[in-house]
Amino acid sequence: MQFSRNLTYRKNTFAFRGVAVVLKGGLIAASFYYVISKMLLEQVALKEIASLFTNLNFVLLLVLLIVLMVFNWAIEAKKWQIIAEGHQYISFRKAFKAILAGVSMDAVLPMGAGAISSKLLSVNNSGKKQLVAPVIIAQGIQSIWTVAFGLIGLSQLANFTTIFPIYGTPSIYVLIGIAFIFIVWGWRRKWSNSFKFYIESIKNVPVSIWLLIASLSLLRYLIFFAQLLILSTYLAPEIPLSVLIGCISWMFFAKTIIPKPGHLGALGIRGASVVFFLNLVGYASSEVVLATVVLWFINLALPSLVGLYFIKDLQFKNNIAND
Repeated sequence: MQFSRNLTYRKNTFAFRGVAVVLKGGLIAASFYYVISKMLLEQVALKEIASLFTNLNFVLLLVLLIVLMVFNWAIEAKKWQIIAEGHQYISFRKAFKAILAGVSMDAVLPMGAGAISSKLLSVNNSGKKQLVAPVIIAQGIQSIWTVAFGLIGLSQLANFTTIFPIYGTPSIYVLIGIAFIFIVWGWRRKWSNSFKFYIESIKNVPVSIWLLIASLSLLRYLIFFAQLLILSTYLAPEIPLSVLIGCISWMFFAKTIIPKPGHLGALGIRGASVVFFLNLVGYASSEVVLATVVLWFINLALPSLVGLYFIKDLQFKNNIAND
């Protein structure tokens, strides 16, 4: 009987994983089909794209974007170092290696699990369990900024189209605020006892530290935003700045709320959200899609390749449960 139950459990687990893989693969395929089909309709010439790399100004722009990329991931490393120092000291170099390893692991793990895991695996067992909740909260703070600025993109959709008129009214933001309050209240009432240890570990972090983490997270968002805005303005100067700001904030918002099936899936979601937005407001999307591809390569693909080397430095034998 025990064997039968184990066998059933394994079958169910395998079936669940199979469905998840199919859904992720379908999302990736649909996103890329949507983007490529639209770019073909706009008759994007590969020769024109290749010619960009022979332009000195474009090459210098790429160098600037790479410098901003390094600075951005350095800020994330500093955030991790600040959070960890309340329990154990880690050098900035070690923190930076953990961040790059997390970028690589995020290529195959969903919902930012790679970034969280790499941080926890970069420290020893001492105080590791107390770091779980603060690391997750810090990750969430980064997403909060993305969602907050994403309202700009939603408002732009409301202004430029009649598809989402509800987003242009203040009432929707009041409803969102009320719903958030009820969710937090319900969570505290039903689950606070179950997660009391983790709540205490969050409370043990000084408010000044959380404010610093929030400020650094905002800086990271602004750098990502500036990268894409600069490149999009260069490639598509005919698109008004207000439209680009709405499109970029919408794209980051869509990328955050839609589950990311790895870096490749994230690329498809970025492209699809850009095409969706610009087509609604009446502009060609091929140049901005190209900008998202270039930045995907700079901000994720390159760090991911470098991070593969640093995965070996993570302490996979450590066990949080034994802390």
